[in-house]
Amino acid sequence: MRLIFACLTILALGTPALAEPVIVLGDTTYKTFGKRVSVSSIVRLATITGDRASMSATRAYLPAGKILLVARNPLCAKPSLDQWCFAVTQDGLPVFARTDGTGFFNADAYEGFIAVALREGVVETTDGRQLIYSSSERYQVVDYSEDTVTLAVGPENQKPGFDAATTVEIPREDSDFVFVDTDELRSDTSYAPIRPLSRGDALARLAQDIIDLDIDAQSFSQARDFFERLLVEEKNCSDEITLEQTAGAELAVEVGGMLSAIDAKLQITASYSKSTSYPKGTQMRALRYVQDLHGEGARFFEIWERLNHEDESCKGVISARLTGSDDAERGGESGEITSESARQLGLGVSESRKFPSYSCDREYFTALDHLTSADGRLSQAAAELLVTYVMRYQSKGGIKTCLNEGGTG
Repeated sequence: MRLIFACLTILALGTPALAEPVIVLGDTTYKTFGKRVSVSSIVRLATITGDRASMSATRAYLPAGKILLVARNPLCAKPSLDQWCFAVTQDGLPVFARTDGTGFFNADAYEGFIAVALREGVVETTDGRQLIYSSSERYQVVDYSEDTVTLAVGPENQKPGFDAATTVEIPREDSDFVFVDTDELRSDTSYAPIRPLSRGDALARLAQDIIDLDIDAQSFSQARDFFERLLVEEKNCSDEITLEQTAGAELAVEVGGMLSAIDAKLQITASYSKSTSYPKGTQMRALRYVQDLHGEGARFFEIWERLNHEDESCKGVISARLTGSDDAERGGESGEITSESARQLGLGVSESRKFPSYSCDREYFTALDHLTSADGRLSQAAAELLVTYVMRYQSKGGIKTCLNEGGTG
């Protein structure tokens, strides 16, 4: 597991937070409990519509060590005895987390950096002892060096053989720990949630870009029609679609570099060439998301679901492909996971739609690493979005029990 630093925008050393960070949905600002740190747990997916967020029944896994900005009422729900509140991770992932101590913890007792274990493991100490740790355990970081991180271990950690306070060195790379900066936890930096981008919203943003080009009304209408045809959202198995990305000579002269400008915002060409025909027998759906970052503009994400059927009769699904793309202005990288690669990785594959799935924390990290370093170079945020919101968590024995024995990670 690559070393992940959970430190984003940090206020100047010693500068107090000016205000409690907030969550903004649409035109509404919501108060929060502030920032917390996630533990290894199950969360619920959030459905964001305008200025509202509701909790869905779909569950997903959230690893330990993520900074969460946790909302107060009215963005909380209590479907039974447990209360769940809307939260946004440092990367913008929107979820509902339990507030009874099983979803996150308050880090007020720590200073500097905290080391949070992503998974269980063991490390040799400099004096020959072994520190055995479990997921979500946290330790005060004492010192960094070029190759190692020094942790404080004492009686409060309740570790056999560590009755007296001591220090333990762990490697900075390839460790099972994520390092959380408490300065960021105490800052007033807000996190913008990643939310679904409807076709209408996408077209409205494109229309604004066309308006900014200051072209005549006829060219504006032609350009909007052109992008409306181009922005494919869904294709049924029995349909046949030919995508021609040619606007015509006259319009091309009028709008100049419009296509390249739009490509830089929405990855509308991420999964097909300039002229592509989708025959019968293939079903696909585009899932687009946007994150409106304060002072930085919009960041876009795109995920394609593709189902291949046996033939044009569309009777049965034989394979599936999930492809994620980053905003071109932020690297434009992509990554994918298929039915075949999921099986090779030891992940689950659904019987009907052949979608890849995961059933435990180990398989979650396997899928994440595959998207960011094996079959693609997706950003951490884009990969987490794909695994959490498009793949499915399927388990019968809890997050530690893998249904698909043989998975790696």
